[in-house]
Amino acid sequence: MHLKIPTGTALNSNFIRFVLLIVALAATTCEAWAQILNAEAFQSQNEPTQKWRGQTAFGFNLDKQASLIYSMFTDIDVSYRIKDKSLLSASRLRVTGNGDDLLLNGGFVHFRLRDNTGKLLLVEHYTQYQWDGVRGLKNRYLLGSNIRQRLQHDSLGSLYAGFGAFYEFEQWGFGAVPRERRPFDLTDVSKHLLKFNVYLRFFRQIAPNLRFGSTFYYQARPEYFFEDYRLAGNLELIFQVNRNFEFRLNYDGIYDTAPIVPIDKFYFTLANRFVYRF
Repeated sequence: MHLKIPTGTALNSNFIRFVLLIVALAATTCEAWAQILNAEAFQSQNEPTQKWRGQTAFGFNLDKQASLIYSMFTDIDVSYRIKDKSLLSASRLRVTGNGDDLLLNGGFVHFRLRDNTGKLLLVEHYTQYQWDGVRGLKNRYLLGSNIRQRLQHDSLGSLYAGFGAFYEFEQWGFGAVPRERRPFDLTDVSKHLLKFNVYLRFFRQIAPNLRFGSTFYYQARPEYFFEDYRLAGNLELIFQVNRNFEFRLNYDGIYDTAPIVPIDKFYFTLANRFVYRF
């Protein structure tokens, strides 16, 4: 999907309608993102005492793969409490700028069921679909489960660790591969894999209206656990404007020791988000 950006100082009505359409589409879908999805960013499921909880956001990204690419996105996540369990649905759509064009080329859908009966130990099951045109990821499907352990908790913050396993299907193209690395055969490459997943989540209130969060993921195949892996990290500053509005600054980085196609092993995203919680 392409739309020409006007070259003058004022945006034309078609461009404004297009941006509003993207926001509306995200409000009707569910959520997932980048190659390793940071599910801890879905704050709505961290309110286990409320029946309904949700948030919607609009923001801008700066992505680094073969080159720097700007994009804008809109997302939403909603959590519904069912007795001692909570069901999360989340989604995102991303529009990427390429010269004077805009391309709808990224997004995800994520569902997660969490059992809140345990005080220290939680079980969660999830499934997701995503695609990322910036990196050349055409399709990715996941189905997995985690055991989530609370290591520390007080009025100012908490520390969690998780371990699990998941099935993964990925289909990659060569659009993001530098020309000098492209093979003669440019047929899409697909993989079906079983992987382990380990993550650590830290969250802290550092000022009355300022919070800091970080999440780190380690994903690898059982037979090559220390040789072939993906390592991802997320750092986030959250400025509380009022009860319902937040402004967030995010850094996400991924290091893949053996990409399925020969893209750069390291990839990062810088983003800011304007969030409304409901």
